[in-house]
Amino acid sequence: MFDSQSLEAATAWAKAHLPIVIGGAVALVAVVVVLFPRRKPPPTLDPEKLVGPAGPANPLSEGKANNWDPPEHSYADRRAAVRREGPPVRVVVAAPGLRKGANEAYVIDRSTGGLKIALLQAVAVGGTLQVRAINAPETVGFVAVVVRSCRRNGDHFELGCEFEKTPPWNVLLLFG
Repeated sequence: MFDSQSLEAATAWAKAHLPIVIGGAVALVAVVVVLFPRRKPPPTLDPEKLVGPAGPANPLSEGKANNWDPPEHSYADRRAAVRREGPPVRVVVAAPGLRKGANEAYVIDRSTGGLKIALLQAVAVGGTLQVRAINAPETVGFVAVVVRSCRRNGDHFELGCEFEKTPPWNVLLLFG
């Protein structure tokens, strides 16, 4: 194959043409990086991170839960509809601007006026989304919502969405 004389000749040529050798090595590394990129696994939403751990029981809130009293509203809470918190509910969110057309997300807050959705991708304020609970029967279609706010929260985005038209009560219950 290679004898010592041809190896010495190649070494002498490389030393004489060092910029060409370095440029060729850099080009080779660039081609390898472009052709074989490192692929990270797709990010996933963890429902535990969305609502946080359960804190110690509060006797005041337990009494209200047992009496079904509506929550006290502060002056800063300007919602027309009562907010209902609960465990995250898995949903499918569809829109033309989303990757793959439909993404998995979680409803982390809901009311008769709209939903707060945790999604891995930001959505433009004013955009329209179609939302459907994963556990919904096939007879229940998507619900149209308008994005009113979008803010980053750690590794996901929280979308404040308003229903275009309030869905029936049985459909609202599918969101938690």
